[in-house]
Amino acid sequence: MPLARLLLCFLQCSFAAAMLLPAVVGAANLPAPSQRYASGTHDAGPGDSATPHTLKAGIERLRTGTWWEANRKIRPELAQVGDLMFLLPLADTKLEPSSDAIGRVQRLREALRTHLTREPAGWTRLVAQVRAERVKAGDASAVLLADALVNQVRYRDGTDGSDYAPARFFAESGVCKDFAVAKYLLLRDAGFDIARLRLASLAPRYNNTPDDWHVILVVQIDVASEPLALDSPSAPTAKRTGDTTNVASASSGPSALLGAILAGREPADAVLRAPAGPLATPLSRSGQARRPLATVFNEQGSRSFERAAPGALRRAPAAGRNSNAMYVDEMGKPWKVDGSGTFPKWRVADDQADELAKPGPAAGLIRVVAR
Repeated sequence: MPLARLLLCFLQCSFAAAMLLPAVVGAANLPAPSQRYASGTHDAGPGDSATPHTLKAGIERLRTGTWWEANRKIRPELAQVGDLMFLLPLADTKLEPSSDAIGRVQRLREALRTHLTREPAGWTRLVAQVRAERVKAGDASAVLLADALVNQVRYRDGTDGSDYAPARFFAESGVCKDFAVAKYLLLRDAGFDIARLRLASLAPRYNNTPDDWHVILVVQIDVASEPLALDSPSAPTAKRTGDTTNVASASSGPSALLGAILAGREPADAVLRAPAGPLATPLSRSGQARRPLATVFNEQGSRSFERAAPGALRRAPAAGRNSNAMYVDEMGKPWKVDGSGTFPKWRVADDQADELAKPGPAAGLIRVVAR
């Protein structure tokens, strides 16, 4: 009898295993829920159903916004792109990144590698206090603190073109890109997801101004609020007026206050009582809101927003190149000249109410091939 019961139990277990095995195998083949975000980057594409309303709103801003032309490239304004820079994936395989974008990503990665081996004295103290501020008062307050801390480093032009890691930047000072990189790495070390961090390369509005490029850090606090622009102090007066005789002798490195914070003699929030440079502010209210945006990037890749200026005349205008003239770009998209100012600007010509429902126009605006 015990042997019969044992045999019956064995047969029942075998039957159950045969029934459950396909389900177990199928479950094992399913991707883990967090697999898509394992790298820390939201890889949502333009068709992602998670944010259809926000994505459509961003495309609508581009479709109705102003695109500035300089050196035969057109670029939308920073505030018009807004949170779209976080909704679109970086390093899209269907895009051909521009050489400028590739170079910026490579220089950022090199600065990161240097930073991982050498930090400025007192850096861990800054990271700890930004972390503490984040726990105590939230992400926005921590971003404001990090921005104010880095802006206590003095501006100095004449760098070698590389992205300075914080150790070199704190010792020698630097330009806008070095401020942006230091803020990026400070927030990164303080635990911010890099998917919420974008360095933005802002282009000149007009031709023949090669020195007018500018780099800032943009941070997405949450999906419900407008991203924050973290700008840097401007060039010294001597630099702006063309007097370079005193540039080499100008003081560099941290301010006296930041030096005291790095040494532990002052708390980090002391910088908020006497901030240096522009404070973090929403994109639409920042001093760079109307600057043309060329590229956004972080250590994982880049996204270009620039495109070749429309060139082929679609319809001969009645009197020269005016606001009624229509041109088409390389993708056949119609554009018209915005004649509201002295310098060339463009707007998308086709503005039917149902444009957003069509995949073509949306893809044409956000899938930019940078040359």
